[in-house]
Amino acid sequence: MLANGPDAAEQAGTMLLGTSARVIWSEALRRAPAEALELTLQELRLPDGRDPGACAVWCPASHLAAAPRRWVRLLGMTTRSWPRRAAEDPLIPSHVLSRGILDPDPVTAQDRRAFQVITAQASGGCILSRSRRNAQGGLLAASPLVPQGARVQGLKRARIPTHAFSEPDRLLARPDEAANSPALAAANACWRDWRNPAITAHDGRTRADHPVIARAIDAVQSATSLRLMLRDPLAFVWRYALGWRSVAEDDQPLTLDARAYGDLVHELLKRTVYTLEPSPGYSRAARHEIETALAEAATTVSAEWPLKRSVPPLLLWRYTVDAAAQLALKALTLDETFQPGTRSWTEQAFGRADEAVAAASDLPWDPTAPVEITGTNVRVQGSIDRLDITATGNAVRVSDYKTGAEPKKADQIVLGGGAELQRVIYALAARQLLPDNPRVVARLIYLGGGEPRVYKLPDVDQAIAEIADHVTAAGVLLRQGRALPGPDARENWNDFRLALPAAPTAYFQIKQSALSRAFDDFARVWSCR
Repeated sequence: MLANGPDAAEQAGTMLLGTSARVIWSEALRRAPAEALELTLQELRLPDGRDPGACAVWCPASHLAAAPRRWVRLLGMTTRSWPRRAAEDPLIPSHVLSRGILDPDPVTAQDRRAFQVITAQASGGCILSRSRRNAQGGLLAASPLVPQGARVQGLKRARIPTHAFSEPDRLLARPDEAANSPALAAANACWRDWRNPAITAHDGRTRADHPVIARAIDAVQSATSLRLMLRDPLAFVWRYALGWRSVAEDDQPLTLDARAYGDLVHELLKRTVYTLEPSPGYSRAARHEIETALAEAATTVSAEWPLKRSVPPLLLWRYTVDAAAQLALKALTLDETFQPGTRSWTEQAFGRADEAVAAASDLPWDPTAPVEITGTNVRVQGSIDRLDITATGNAVRVSDYKTGAEPKKADQIVLGGGAELQRVIYALAARQLLPDNPRVVARLIYLGGGEPRVYKLPDVDQAIAEIADHVTAAGVLLRQGRALPGPDARENWNDFRLALPAAPTAYFQIKQSALSRAFDDFARVWSCR
């Protein structure tokens, strides 16, 4: 039904909407074509079936003067609001044509006349209300229509209301009752703990060997989860123990964020290599064959992505796909020569528990086969950006593509303080899943900027040993109940900033000494290469 588009609007309303909503929907379709539903529904006004004479009404003064009431409350009775001031016509100024001739009944006279009619008919009571200050904080004077000697009552913002507008309003007016509210008590305790220089339960301290945290540690990990475990243990608990997730942005963006843009480039790489393999083969394909396959992939992705996720407007989306295709072409043409018979794969899965990924044929290994970090019981899973295996199988190369800016001293990065784990995990998976213990080359490739920059992992064995030590230390820290915010918690792109104090800089200054003592030797992970 949705695939039929606006032609199925009437059918959709009948199937999905209730009685009242269906009436509005049918009226909107009667007034304009279905393609204009968004605008029609915004402007549509239907009677609610209630008698205005028996209900409170909200209306302009001109409407109220035509149907006066016994009980009236007039809002905005200030010099700037009422009566309104007559301004000179911008097209016909007064020296061209007198304003009295052009506008014989000015708006000021209309407002004064409406005020006289309303107040004369308000036999039950008439309340005149005004603000003491404007939006910028400046003082406001009373309207000249306010009678001299009228009884004035000032209403303070912090007063106890006679009638509560909502439950929060009621609790604000009754401090004793608010003190017994569990939610408010928890909020007050959190507010105080965040300003306490010691480490508290609201900073991430939990009881040792908590079963929920232990279950999250024992689950199959990914490069993303391991990074949180090493660089922000509190976010690891929120995300993988409690299941918290940031809300996806549904509005149409003007640009893709860094993560989505990286996914776009990887999708183009995947489709291009799959088009070239096994015939003629990516390693044997000429440049024009790669460009042709990439163009097909870009056309397919450009049409399919808007159906699955939010993308920029059409013109910007085309530009984004073209820019991503240029980065993908750099990655695909980076290696000019291959050994004869070399096979390539992109987004090659490993360690997956989902049996569906094993259905594909012609794979270098079983994607569901377990992969463990050597020396630990931690299992990992993921997808290798690119995998190249020689015909003899004695050598393998794994590549991790980066679409962002190249950091300083990129040639010295091994684990990057726990931030660059993909390359090491890729090498670990290739070494465990391929037979005969092949020689593994792990690369980090930055595609942004000018020419792509390639950095090889100097010592794969040492890097695997280091990540094993760091992950073990992180597991011990979490099992001891020290799930505290790490360096990634202070970054602006942190998805969990909403769960931290509104002023994180001041919060971390208060907690700095206590956090340093709590992390102790584990903090050395963040300074490693």
